[in-house]
Amino acid sequence: MTFTELIDEIEIWDHWQGEYNRFVPQFVTEASTAKNWEDWDQDIFYEFFMRPGDQCVSSLKQGYFTHEERDQIKEKWTELSVLLQEIAISQKHPLFDTYYQIKELIRKCTYNNKKAATNRLIASLQPQLLCTIVNEDKLRGLIYLLNKNVENFELKLTYDWFQDSYNLLQIFKEKLNKDVYEIVTLPWQVYDYFQEQNTPSSIEQNDMSENKLDQQIQILEYKKQIILQGPPGTGKTRMAKELAVQLLGLNDTKELKNNPQFKLIQFHPSYAYEDLVRGIVAKPDEDGNGIIYEAENKVLGDFIKKACEQSQQINGFPKTEWLNEMFEEFKTFIEEELIANDHKIQLTNKLFLTHIGENSFHISSEGWKGDRLKFSEIIKLYQYNITQKEDTKKYDDLAKTVYHRTSYYFPVVDKFRKFLEGKSVPVHNEIQSQSQNYVLVIDEINRANLSSVLGELIYALEYRGKSVESVYEVDGKRDLTLPPNLYIIGTMNTADRSVGHIDYAIRRRFAFIEVLPEPLEDDDRIHFNTEGFKKVSALFKNGNVSGEFEAKDVQLGHSYFIAKHKDIRADQTKEDIFRMKMNYEVVPILLEYVKDGVLIGTFEDKNDNNKEYDIKDYINTLKINN
Repeated sequence: MTFTELIDEIEIWDHWQGEYNRFVPQFVTEASTAKNWEDWDQDIFYEFFMRPGDQCVSSLKQGYFTHEERDQIKEKWTELSVLLQEIAISQKHPLFDTYYQIKELIRKCTYNNKKAATNRLIASLQPQLLCTIVNEDKLRGLIYLLNKNVENFELKLTYDWFQDSYNLLQIFKEKLNKDVYEIVTLPWQVYDYFQEQNTPSSIEQNDMSENKLDQQIQILEYKKQIILQGPPGTGKTRMAKELAVQLLGLNDTKELKNNPQFKLIQFHPSYAYEDLVRGIVAKPDEDGNGIIYEAENKVLGDFIKKACEQSQQINGFPKTEWLNEMFEEFKTFIEEELIANDHKIQLTNKLFLTHIGENSFHISSEGWKGDRLKFSEIIKLYQYNITQKEDTKKYDDLAKTVYHRTSYYFPVVDKFRKFLEGKSVPVHNEIQSQSQNYVLVIDEINRANLSSVLGELIYALEYRGKSVESVYEVDGKRDLTLPPNLYIIGTMNTADRSVGHIDYAIRRRFAFIEVLPEPLEDDDRIHFNTEGFKKVSALFKNGNVSGEFEAKDVQLGHSYFIAKHKDIRADQTKEDIFRMKMNYEVVPILLEYVKDGVLIGTFEDKNDNNKEYDIKDYINTLKINN
């Protein structure tokens, strides 16, 4: 098919073309003025910045800005309007650097990365230069389909939406020799035409598209915890990391490494509450009196504490990170004062601060051995501006023992308060631009006894913001509260029958999302063993799965048939990788399925004159010889 023949098959969507022609020129005019958003034409401003849903003047039906995100954009309007104006007054040349500046600025205003919505704004400002397909996966899909199905159509993908969008639209303009406003709907209509011809792009099918991510993020926002479930090899852990990237406002999964707001752990049958939430540990006594046993937060307990602190920051308390930095300086100040005063700082007529421990100040008086005042409680008393004993009861995260010891704590807090005089919280702290979310990914979540591991948190999962009492006391308090900015993503292998099932009480508190095998034969970013995938998939569609199992729960996923470009050594071929995976990963698992009664009966090979095999014998024929 030639490009001309393709276009002849298409009838222009007149209504959409009319709406585009009505809105876009006005949008360019409004943006070119750099005026305040309140002074914009209300219809135009609504269409591009306030629209919550429905078809817009571009190829977007989802991914619009939320109410909070719109407010954030308005707050950044002074910076944004200058960039919009710069693009609007330049209609002949693409301004890639400015595109990226707008993208970065809007990213700071959005909860998850609204790439399509941002691309739509920029594309509408330069309609002669950028294509209306603003969903990045669909644009790549269209280019792939054109390269595959249209004669003499060759456009190399850069995987940069702005560059690919520009290159594609220029080809459309050149081949059709028409103004953009006449052909504006054609890129999307060509994509739609190929979908109707049953030639879907693997990029669209298999990538985690924006809309799919948006949907899963929305589920997470509503439920706060989800489980990605599916058979082995379907990329559940990868998908969990992609979701974490969105929730934390990062660019890619590489940035998750050593990120303090992200943690990935793996459950196993012996995993316990004391491994996940809180447990007893032995440590040397600061006073040199042997070993003491203390309860401390584990992975989830620590995340709960940190996420609660971030949540409090959002509610207007002084920045916790900044206070922690200042407190480190305060400790140095106290240490210098102790040295200068023979290790004795007078706090009241009878009370003295004597030395600094690992996590507390030590105080004493004549004839009294003394006490320890925890750093964390001193910071909270200052942070919450507590000056009265009764006020300590208002905050669940303050240790209950502080109430009876305020006469000891308050003099130290006053000293800290005096130290901070003249030291204001920085307005443009880097911390403020970072996401406030925390994400815990639990791999193989069904391999542990969840009811036992989670303990009282089963209640807290359903009632976020309400405290539950832990079996262990940490920092003088037993209460635990799951804050709204802590997200839990579990992955579950549905083929694993060696562990117990997840009971209804747990299931009711999680949302379950299926992740199933998909063919990836057209994804040019990898090599895919299409033949092997089809042969193995046929085993699960031929009546060979025992009635005790569902095929979708046990079918092997696509990752068993992938050879990544970077994994192929100079002395190897993709066929070498396919052979190793099939012979040493796929076939052994399938034979184990036969042994466990998952795969049963005989197999009729339709590609070999309907030859009938014993299921075990057929699986052995799948081995790839050298």
